[in-house]
Amino acid sequence: MRSVVPFPATRPAPPPGPDPAFAARPRLARLGDALRAAVVPRPRTADAPVFFFDPARQAELLAARPPAPPPDPHPVAALIAAELSALFASAEVRRVARAVPGLRAAAVALASVVPAAKDLADLLAVPDDEAVVVLDPAARTGWRLVVSGVADVGQFHRLLIDAAGLPPTAAEPYQFFRPAALRSDGTLPTGFDGCRHWLWGHEPLAAVPLVDGERVIVAGEPAYRRAWEDEPRFPDMPAAVELDRVLSPFQVADRLAGLIGQPVPVRPAAPARKRARAA
Repeated sequence: MRSVVPFPATRPAPPPGPDPAFAARPRLARLGDALRAAVVPRPRTADAPVFFFDPARQAELLAARPPAPPPDPHPVAALIAAELSALFASAEVRRVARAVPGLRAAAVALASVVPAAKDLADLLAVPDDEAVVVLDPAARTGWRLVVSGVADVGQFHRLLIDAAGLPPTAAEPYQFFRPAALRSDGTLPTGFDGCRHWLWGHEPLAAVPLVDGERVIVAGEPAYRRAWEDEPRFPDMPAAVELDRVLSPFQVADRLAGLIGQPVPVRPAAPARKRARAA
């Protein structure tokens, strides 16, 4: 049985009239041209900053210096802002934007100086209609899910709990790992031993490694008691996680073997671990 879990709301019904993705094509093409042609002002480097080693003199200098005016918004910021609502609302519009030659690359190039360009670059990296596989080696269970509009790992984590029918929790979420954390026997390191392979809640879901066309997460016990992450990167974008299937112990063992390059034993799925319910 498949279930769709919306976040924060179900996808809106397509509005009557022209297809939004088709209507967005010429606008997004113009936006791509504007971003590629954008000139990023370089900071002035001719005047060396004045600095006194005497703390009192330095404090006087800073007190006498007028506050710097806020930088003028870059001309492309308004063009990007005009498209964000359509991009948030429709995965189809996001697909059209990704197909515009050089659009995302130009947004990435401007991201360090134009906040709106960073928003656009991050938005176009959000997985849409992609498969995510979560493996729990200790329980020999797992799930294959299809995601759309899920911006970061923390948001996916919350939606996984509901989509997979797991008990809700606010105190003991899973610890998510990259597949490289798996040891030679197919188990996960304990405590902080595998911290370099942790997936943090604020990381984009696009940071989850792709294995044979699917993003793969390995789930284990948390090393310390922690709470859920803050709100998702794009709270205005509807996100959905669809449970495609629950993996059997045999399927989990087979996938683990593929990740570590050698067979692992198949054993019955362990009882679901006790997870504290939200108060």
